[in-house]
Amino acid sequence: MDTLNFRVAEEKNFHSEVLLFSFNPEHDIIVVCSANGDVIAYQAYIRKVWALGTRNQRKKPISLAWRPDGQILAVTFSNRTLVLASVQDGHQLLSEPSPFEVRAMNWVERTTGQPDDNVHVQFESVPIDDYLPALADLPSITRTRKHVVDPPDDLFTLDKQSKLNILILFGSNDILLRAFGLWPLLLINRSSLPTDQSLLSVTMSPSLDTLCLLTRSDTSVNYSLFECTSFLSDYHNDYFHLTRSLCRIKSLILFNDKIFTALTELTTKCFSDFQSRVNTFCEIMRQQGVKQWSFQCELMSLLATGNCSEQMQQHFFGNIFDYGFAKKLVTTFDETRVKSKELIVMFGRTIEHIFGYLVEIKGLQQWYGKFDQIEFDSQILESSLYNAGSLLLKINEYTDFLHEMSDVYTFFLRWLGFVAHQLHTSKHNTSTHHDEQIECTEADWDHLIEFIDAYCAFDEPVLDIFAMYLKSESLPETLVRDSSYRKLFDHTNNNKNACFSPKPRRSLIGAYQDLKQSITKAFEIRTNNSILQLNKPLPLLTSIPIDHQSSAPIEFDHRRSQHSINYIIQQNSLQFHLITYTSPTKQCLVRSFDFHHILGLHRSIVNFKIYDDDKLAMVCTNAMDSDNGNSSETILFNTNHQSNLLIVSLKSLMDSQTTDFVGNNANTTLSYPLKDIPSKLTVDGRRNLIAVWAKNRKLTTFIHSPSDDINQGSSSSQAPSRMDDESTLVQSGSVTTMISSQESTT
Repeated sequence: MDTLNFRVAEEKNFHSEVLLFSFNPEHDIIVVCSANGDVIAYQAYIRKVWALGTRNQRKKPISLAWRPDGQILAVTFSNRTLVLASVQDGHQLLSEPSPFEVRAMNWVERTTGQPDDNVHVQFESVPIDDYLPALADLPSITRTRKHVVDPPDDLFTLDKQSKLNILILFGSNDILLRAFGLWPLLLINRSSLPTDQSLLSVTMSPSLDTLCLLTRSDTSVNYSLFECTSFLSDYHNDYFHLTRSLCRIKSLILFNDKIFTALTELTTKCFSDFQSRVNTFCEIMRQQGVKQWSFQCELMSLLATGNCSEQMQQHFFGNIFDYGFAKKLVTTFDETRVKSKELIVMFGRTIEHIFGYLVEIKGLQQWYGKFDQIEFDSQILESSLYNAGSLLLKINEYTDFLHEMSDVYTFFLRWLGFVAHQLHTSKHNTSTHHDEQIECTEADWDHLIEFIDAYCAFDEPVLDIFAMYLKSESLPETLVRDSSYRKLFDHTNNNKNACFSPKPRRSLIGAYQDLKQSITKAFEIRTNNSILQLNKPLPLLTSIPIDHQSSAPIEFDHRRSQHSINYIIQQNSLQFHLITYTSPTKQCLVRSFDFHHILGLHRSIVNFKIYDDDKLAMVCTNAMDSDNGNSSETILFNTNHQSNLLIVSLKSLMDSQTTDFVGNNANTTLSYPLKDIPSKLTVDGRRNLIAVWAKNRKLTTFIHSPSDDINQGSSSSQAPSRMDDESTLVQSGSVTTMISSQESTT
């Protein structure tokens, strides 16, 4: 047994019970979910690198899964929330409610390809990119972090993925499949599943054309298939491109939500104090009943004569808008203007991407002509295209507005500051050689007059014009700009070539909401069309009887490989069943194992995981005092230790059907004594990592470096096979199972 090449990497104590923990499939990271709601990633098994969420947001974690490339973590919580987070820093990329109570998740991708799978071979030689628009790259996250919002590069790794991957969420009787973890593909509800069975596990065949269900009834554990080829086959080029494009659009919408939130907060907060001060001053003047007074008249008087009323001088320039406040406001506005331009440019580029992907989808529709088959509404596509194009025009309009009005607004603020300074020096009869001077041209004064005439002609003048132009649904008539884009594209001009309308009285946010609603509707229609109603029973491949009086949960683990899926199910503390499903033939083989010859009757297996295609890792402990047991049953273990970690060769168990397991220890490749009583474990067989959670709230990580000679010895042990004597191979249609001869005779 290979104990010399097995060592402890790290040990860490926790204050709260660990519910879930899993190694990242690609990176040196383990994520640990605790009962107090903590979801923490540790690098090198011990160093904390990030935590998901804040304490006031934490709920009890229910399940977790890694995207197959290890870039994104999916976690579900007790409040029915699904969260997708980046492996880089734990940044929350997505948070959505689940339609049902999720019990567990699996994240799978296509792992095999058959030469005759592709039904669109005739299109393989034609690069579809030749018929689609070229999309500009988004800003890279490696740039200097001068922007308010960084693009979620983790979501855009979809561009680099060549395989469809699907996040599977399931409860007791519900299943939801999400393409790339983002977009709902298929919802299977109770009406489509057997009502007398509850789901234990759901995965998919390596080709992603069949759901593989492990269910439990009162008397048995059943393995069934659920055909879903028409919905999930990623070898249909049109379907795969449609799915990927829609997921990219959704990720861009999520990104734009963050940009828009930052943009509205930026523009609203910049002038909120100034706007409230002006409105308060105007309200005071109205209450005093000053006849024929308006803020606009005061400003025009200042422009024409350099004088204003006593109230304006004392209350506004004396108490509200002094020289110091003016300089601070000008500085704040300059910073806001720069950041706003960056955000609006980034926002426009993402909308260009969305528009490009929508055009790509339209090109797919025209090129393949398969939208009816994959149930995507072309009218929704046209509506989304229309709204995306209109939003692009609205962005251009707002960009022009931002560019033109920024200089005018800056000059307006500087002029008010200059007036405040002049009034202050004349009132106190003080002057210095540092007196404020304002440099301007005749055009600046003309623009200032137009600005005061357009935006200050109200009881409460609209000085926070950028926030209003961004957010208002019905702008005042004087704020509606006569845009050249509107002249060219507005359908009210009876222009037959017009494709889009920026809806002149609609704000930029309103136009963005139009696009979001049309995209959301496309998602909803596609999801609703994918709801499958079945009245026929599911194809049953195998059934394992269980004690109907037992209420103990069924423990199991599974592993997907290139052509098969293995499930190992614990019948009782020492008896197991191995179900091997072969995808190409859709046949199932069941084998039984009894570990009491290895462990003894007084030991029980508390947790286990499939280590790799050949090995099973498990932790065991004494069921009672080992002194009461037969010494020959425990000679593999150090009696000073109550618990052990074992790695057992499944192939040796299959090949060795002898009952003399104590004398034939080739099936046990590792037996390592544990000083703490184990509770659960997780493994990463590819990197030879094992983590064990003990009842004393200690997490221990082990590194296994098996030697070649022992590996070869365990896998090549040729014990006499008695399979033909003890079991019979039964095949019926596509169902293959192993039935014990002894059971059949009884």
